[in-house]
Amino acid sequence: MERNARKTGFFNAELETMSQEKREERLTRKLQEIVAYAYEHSLTFQKKMRHAGCVPEDIQTLDDLEKLPLTRREDIIEAQRETPPFGGFEGVPRTQMRRIYVSPGPVYEPGPWEYDDIQWAQALFAAGFRAGDTVQNTFNYHMWPFAFILDDSLKMIGCSVIPAGPGNSLIQLTIMQKLQATGIVGTPSFLMTLAQRAESQGIDPQKDLSLQAGFVSAEMLPESLRKMLESKLGIPIHQAYGTVTTGCLAYECPLRGGMHLCEDVIVEIVDPDTGKKMSPGSTGEIVATNFNKAYPMIRFATGDLSYLTNTTCECGRTSPKIGKILGRTDQVTKVKGTFIHPWQTDEIISRFPEVDKYQVVITRAGFVDQMTFKIELRDESVNQDILRAKLERAIKETLNVKGQVEFVVRGAIFDRHKKIDDQREWDG
Repeated sequence: MERNARKTGFFNAELETMSQEKREERLTRKLQEIVAYAYEHSLTFQKKMRHAGCVPEDIQTLDDLEKLPLTRREDIIEAQRETPPFGGFEGVPRTQMRRIYVSPGPVYEPGPWEYDDIQWAQALFAAGFRAGDTVQNTFNYHMWPFAFILDDSLKMIGCSVIPAGPGNSLIQLTIMQKLQATGIVGTPSFLMTLAQRAESQGIDPQKDLSLQAGFVSAEMLPESLRKMLESKLGIPIHQAYGTVTTGCLAYECPLRGGMHLCEDVIVEIVDPDTGKKMSPGSTGEIVATNFNKAYPMIRFATGDLSYLTNTTCECGRTSPKIGKILGRTDQVTKVKGTFIHPWQTDEIISRFPEVDKYQVVITRAGFVDQMTFKIELRDESVNQDILRAKLERAIKETLNVKGQVEFVVRGAIFDRHKKIDDQREWDG
């Protein structure tokens, strides 16, 4: 397929080009339906509505969403501790769950028996993936939902999928060559690892590979990294934004310049303290409402900061856009595509009475995230090599991300320090 042909068309033209009035009518109808359904079938959502003094009949318009409380990830974790395994958020019996995913926490997230959410398919189509493509999926298939979701979404487009998972860069390149993969999806850092490994092996991706489209998510994509990836791989790189809890929320079209909101989700930009909507152009927290009956999330607060724009896009898509992700509302951060929470790092350190203070410092070496646990010891006479090995093993087992341990002198960590200090700088 010609490269230019991948820049045109829509996954669902009727939805992606509808008027704002029709879009609002459609989302309002779907909102009323999911609120009524969740109130009847999701025990925890019903409790939250009653606590807010609401019944489903009170939610008649998109503006009425403000009557409902925000739900944060820590709320889900706490609810699952009190009412295992799903915290009462589930909206279907277990016999109607096709998959049950496990994400760090652990958090158990049920998936519907039939996956029919088109949000990620829209994003992949806009990134240039087309029917007949062979796509190498390098996201992690182990317990987490994202790789499976992209797998299903690529199937909706008509692509064949190579479920490669992450790691094994030399084998990945061999697979790409032998199977003539035309598309690749993964984190920006892993795609860079592949590009660099290709260079070291004397492989010219533009001559020796068949790639035509690239899609990244789960990590920040600074423009400098995008340009370098495109230069090395010789393909356009597009990104999308979403969460495993709510699905894809927004994606880039071929013209970029922000990310179009998806059609089957409601996205708000709100004041994180009050939950009230911000005006277009104002920075606030991204809050999403999905229509997934198996695991309905209504006003899920992502913790990410951005803003909405309503400018017309020449690609033909009529949905508003969100700008780039500007930061977080808390100390939660994402390392190698995985959220790291202060309560998780507290839990790790609590197992080691030898530790007096700690701080997690996030940096980048080249285009790869680095996580370092700086540790002050109560007694510096302990065997640091043995303790370092135990700590680093606990970090990997708990967070699913490797971290280094660095012992520092007493007093090096201030009393009122950030538990997680993200020192990465992002351009673009």
